[in-house]
Amino acid sequence: MIKPIEKIFVDLIQKSLDLPDNYGTDREGNVIPCVCIKSQNIKLYNTPHIQITVSTVSSNTFANRKEYFEETITENNIEKTTYYERLMVNEQRAMQIDVYSKNNEARERFWEVQAALTSTLAEQLQDKYQFRISKMSNSFNLSGLEGGSDINRFSIRFNCLTWQEKVTPVDYYNIFQTTAQNTNTNIFADFTIQE
Repeated sequence: MIKPIEKIFVDLIQKSLDLPDNYGTDREGNVIPCVCIKSQNIKLYNTPHIQITVSTVSSNTFANRKEYFEETITENNIEKTTYYERLMVNEQRAMQIDVYSKNNEARERFWEVQAALTSTLAEQLQDKYQFRISKMSNSFNLSGLEGGSDINRFSIRFNCLTWQEKVTPVDYYNIFQTTAQNTNTNIFADFTIQE
């Protein structure tokens, strides 16, 4: 994926619920977020309006692969071949979206977040970034967990399938270490073979 899965969901929810980028700043100059990735040291509950956080709860890796490929470029009639290693991981992630508000907005609108997960925009983002959202989700009313702060909080959990890819150049059969042994004297020599 070329974009973090949490950021994709932030964009999806913000557009689907027609929310602004933020609600401005508080007295201390902190940005008041609308939709953000959880656990980024961002202050929440500083507005009566709806606030939404996205997080990965857990992940289960079901494929972890490595492959090599080469790319040959010709410049000034000189061919140069570069070798690459591609690392690929396929995961099933348990995602959680929390909807908060000091007023009734979280209670009245948390279903819109669930609906956004099956929207046309969600399908377009899945095709663009090559991931899949499960059609089934669970919702929990967690209001009152924050004690006396009187926050309405609803959590939505669902699974999605993701893949990650990292490509790096490698010295694949260009340079490698080897050892030589003389059978008469048992003397070893370490040396490098270059192309």
